Amino acid sequence: MVVPNAKLLSGREIPKLGLGTYMVGGGMKKDPNNDDRGQIENIRYAIEQGFTFIRTAHNYAEGYCEELVGTAIKNFDREKLFLVSCANQKFATDKDSIINVAKGSLKSLKTDYFDVYLIGAINPETSVKSILDGLMYLKVHGLTKEIGVSNYRLPELTAAHEYLGKNLAYSEMHYNLIIREPELDGSLEYCRENGIILSAYRPLQLGQLSKPGIIILDEMAKKYNKSQSQIALRWLVQKEGVISITKVLEKKHIREDLDIFDWELTPEDVIRLNKDFPVQIRISDCSEPRIFKF
Repeated sequence: MVVPNAKLLSGREIPKLGLGTYMVGGGMKKDPNNDDRGQIENIRYAIEQGFTFIRTAHNYAEGYCEELVGTAIKNFDREKLFLVSCANQKFATDKDSIINVAKGSLKSLKTDYFDVYLIGAINPETSVKSILDGLMYLKVHGLTKEIGVSNYRLPELTAAHEYLGKNLAYSEMHYNLIIREPELDGSLEYCRENGIILSAYRPLQLGQLSKPGIIILDEMAKKYNKSQSQIALRWLVQKEGVISITKVLEKKHIREDLDIFDWELTPEDVIRLNKDFPVQIRISDCSEPRIFKF
């Protein structure tokens, strides 16, 4: 299955659907009983089926996740993969530390560069400018092709964009049919106006959008002969300037999640999901409101 691409500001392309890797190797802690071989096999299967965009982070499973991802991708053509990794804001607190975290991730992944490298969120105790300077260092020195931010709300995103200009290519936010913060706080419109790709994580809201029980989703699943999760994913990737990351490591669901690109929701059904979805939450619970310092 071929995943279509969206355009980044640089003219480079990014797949509209990516494979999330949280829980590979364990949760936030490394799991000594983890099924390493099975997870490596499933990542390889996902790539073979069409997932070329892989999103990971240095602190997943205390770094073990990136080691497993590195093993999984080693026999694939690196130029055909799109690797995105992220520095957690508790570890990357200034320019030097984010550079060091990124270099450690490159070593774990056994690659020379990222396609996009991110800071994971705002740390109110640290300088945003110092972090952005670190991201720019990585780009200027060829350690990443593009740079971006994650969990930056509109004031933070605006400040970062005003400082970085067109170097800021990617903004990752918690966004799905239930969590509507990017469209309600203006982040989505800001990204569209400035050519920044908005990448939606948790598109199925921890499984809540992938099972029967929500009437409007059940009706559309029946209408299109698709699953609830496919309707929820399609609603996202059909939006202008929006891509998504889905965490899926079972072979059946890998194929299912990829099967969202040769059909589309009617404009009327998009409007209905926009307006009539029964639960719409204004603020993500993944990132608390805070004061940031530039």
